[in-house]
Amino acid sequence: MVRLAILIIFAATLVGALMPSMETVATAPGGGERVIQVDDLEEKGTFAPSPDPGSGTVTLERSFDGHFYADAQVNGATVHFLIDTGATGIALNVDDARRAGLAFDPTHPEVVGSGASGAVLGHLVRLNRVQLGLKTVSDTPAIILEGGDRSLLGQTFLAQFGSVEIHGNMMVLR
Repeated sequence: MVRLAILIIFAATLVGALMPSMETVATAPGGGERVIQVDDLEEKGTFAPSPDPGSGTVTLERSFDGHFYADAQVNGATVHFLIDTGATGIALNVDDARRAGLAFDPTHPEVVGSGASGAVLGHLVRLNRVQLGLKTVSDTPAIILEGGDRSLLGQTFLAQFGSVEIHGNMMVLR
């Protein structure tokens, strides 16, 4: 059974490699892979994103820890997100928020939600631009989590895709 599954994956990969594609796979920092949408190739051999922000599919491979991760652009800075289909919004850890140029006073967090262990402290902010693949949202709310170690990409962004599907170890955002 395992050999059949491996054979099917190999055949599908081979067919996919032979077909014209609009995407390329790159290893993301911290493990896992992400797919970068590509419509145009620059002369230098680097990839330039399509100017059409309303189309594209993103395929993510499950990381060794069982989660899906993706590198997205937040206000022009690359942020390594945990894809959290159960989260309502976008949450940034303090380091990612600073890298994205967000202004906040870390000495005055406020209650931004509640979790299993009680009140969740953080800062309410608005992000100028968030982009993953060819999908972009502008002027979207987010929170900066005090004490959070991971940034989360939730439904306020994932809703830009028509579907979020998990097939074995692959997540497909269409």
